[in-house]
Amino acid sequence: MSICIRRARIEDRAAIERFIRIAYQELAPFKGPDRWCWQFVENPFRSDGNDLVPVWIALNGDEIVGQIAVQATDAQVAGKIYSAGWIVDVMILPAYRGRGLGHLLHQAVVNDSPLLLTLTMAPATRHMAERGGAITLGPTRQFSRWTRLRADDVQRYLVQRTAHRRRLRKAVRWACEDFAFHRLFALLANRWLSFRDRGVRRTLPIVSMVEVKSFGPEIDNLWQRTAASYPAICPRNSRFLNWRFVNCPQLQYHVFLARRDGAVVGYSVLRRAISEELRHGIIVDLFADRLDLAVFSDMIVHAVEYFGHEVSSVECATSLPELESLLRKNGFFNSRTLAPTVVTSDELLRNKIINLRNDWFFSKADHDWDQIHLG
Repeated sequence: MSICIRRARIEDRAAIERFIRIAYQELAPFKGPDRWCWQFVENPFRSDGNDLVPVWIALNGDEIVGQIAVQATDAQVAGKIYSAGWIVDVMILPAYRGRGLGHLLHQAVVNDSPLLLTLTMAPATRHMAERGGAITLGPTRQFSRWTRLRADDVQRYLVQRTAHRRRLRKAVRWACEDFAFHRLFALLANRWLSFRDRGVRRTLPIVSMVEVKSFGPEIDNLWQRTAASYPAICPRNSRFLNWRFVNCPQLQYHVFLARRDGAVVGYSVLRRAISEELRHGIIVDLFADRLDLAVFSDMIVHAVEYFGHEVSSVECATSLPELESLLRKNGFFNSRTLAPTVVTSDELLRNKIINLRNDWFFSKADHDWDQIHLG
């Protein structure tokens, strides 16, 4: 096998599109040319002014058989800004797996990138990161809050969770078709949810939530005032947020500013899942001064009320223990735990990251976590 590994150029786009169609199959339409250009070419943190893109490809002749891409970003660590990147879209064609291509691609990325972050990853990707000397950060947890379940919500979820487990999927089909398990579960769950909601006491909010179309100077002012309260974070300024949410193709986000006494003290970004996904409402990002928990609390309540019963559940992810506590108080439960990683060859930066490994701020706005997940 003669494999060439190199960084891709814009003119490789057609070949990469063919690779994506083969590698991602039913997910390929959601990783199409518009998203690819937005994520890798139009990204405002992309440092190259030439035709190079932050995608590393493995070629067998003219055929792309594997890739690792990097979604460029900035990272603020101990008050200093570093150029960084999120490892995304790690994929090797099945016929070429088990030959070490993933490690070769990962090493090529590490050699060309000063700071690499990973939040959501497959076990194989984690193994690559660990072989590259990755630092494992403190946990980031996803929380879910059920609202009202339909029988088809339960059935779709069970089918999705057992998609790659033939025996379990057969058991799920048997339980639903012969015993209407999904209908019974939804009925009982909704009775419990009604009881839960009757016991909730809401206090008067201290902030007003106003929907806006984009992020303006008031967000940069908010970031400047609050950045110091976060020891390690990918900056939440208008440059990042407008690219990430306003200019993002395929997905429609709703942006809300939290105002107190006329001043912007926080923001939230919310999204309703599309029909191809499970019927979720997603709190993609919540941001305020880390110590201003009253603002975070009001934004969580607003999000839950915004989604109402139009969704089966509301999801939110955070790495902050204080936000975890607020989510639990509002009926959320821990549904998934992630262990993010960082790879850097800068020893001084590495020591800073080790000292701050439990102080990073992550949400579903980071990495490419919030993308279309088929249900």
